[in-house]
This record gives sequence, C-alpha cells and structure tokens, in this order.
Amino acid sequence: MAFIDDLALMLFTLPLVSVLISYTTIQAYLGFRKEGYSAIKRSLDDSIIPAGILGVVITIMALWGEFTWTLPGSYNILFYDVYLLLGIVILSYSIAVYMEKRLQTTGIFALFAGLITIYYGVVGYRLGLTQEPLALLGLYTAYGIAGILGYPVTVALDRWRAQSVTNKASIGAWMVIFVLFWLAVIVAGILGAVIGIETIPAHLAHAP
Repeated sequence: MAFIDDLALMLFTLPLVSVLISYTTIQAYLGFRKEGYSAIKRSLDDSIIPAGILGVVITIMALWGEFTWTLPGSYNILFYDVYLLLGIVILSYSIAVYMEKRLQTTGIFALFAGLITIYYGVVGYRLGLTQEPLALLGLYTAYGIAGILGYPVTVALDRWRAQSVTNKASIGAWMVIFVLFWLAVIVAGILGAVIGIETIPAHLAHAP
C-alpha cells in the first residue's frame, strides 16, 4: 500500500479538538457562575454539531489508517491507535449530549483512553520514534492527562445537572480540576499546532 500523506491534517485536527473543548467548558463554567446549569446545557448543546463532525472525521481517518496500514514500520500503530480512541471519545460525547445522557460514561472512557495515550507516548519516546521524540512524548502526555481529568470534569457536570446547583460556592471544590484540565487541553492543542506547522513544509516538499 502506498504512503498517503495525511499526517499534517491529522495533527491540525488536534488543536481544533482542543479549541472546541476549552471554549465549550470555559464558556459553560463562566455561564454556570451566573445562571446555573442552564448555561452549561446551552454551551454543551452548541458543541454537538462541531464535535460530531470532528468525531466522524477523526474516526473515519483513523479507521482508514488502521485498515490500510499506509505508514512505514510501527508508525501506524503509534499514530492511528490513539487517534481512533480520540475519535470515539468525541463521538461518544456528542451523542451523549444530544441524547441528554450522563457524561461520566464518556468520561470514564476518556480516562482509560488517556492512560493508553500516555503509555503509547512513553513507549514511542523510549524507542526514539519520529524525528522529535520529546515533542511526541509531550503531545501524548498532555492529551493523556486531559483525558484522565475528563472523568472528574464530566462527573462534576453530571452532578450539577442532577442537583440544579446555582450556588457559586459549590464550584470551589472543583476549580482545581477544571484549571488543570484546561491547562492540559490548551498545552496539548499548542503542541499539536506547532508540530503540524513544522510538518507542513517537509511534507509539501516531499510528497509521496
């Protein structure tokens, strides 16, 4: 099977995911402080379409890569395995929001996907895969941490929905989790964008 160069596009979907997640959750948090859970629901509902589109695109690209094995050596395993997990998590989230189901089921899946992603990053780093193994480790670790923290974030959202909480003081105990989650998502998005930007010139100059 010939090498089909879609790595740059894959990398650029990562910051799109980070922008969507950080914007949605920060907007939901700020709205919750003023209006209660109704603001969270509005923010989550607004994210259904872009999240669904991203989830479908990522899942299709990942499945295509898994089935066709276009990359040399073990790179297909390194890239497409965790990429598929990301697509499934995003699709699960968008469906859960649309059907008004509990988000923590998606959150627990994100937690385990995050652990798997970190493991892949560590192994890839130790094996010296890619020309920038440290950047690979940082990218996988940041998204892995975001996935792990996604579980308590979804638990908090489910709890606020169930209790219809409007008291601002009730947010305090979760603030640290949310801040760490946002930092991981933003750092991961920046790393994905930087790696993608650095990848474009080389891939355009040496197309398959």
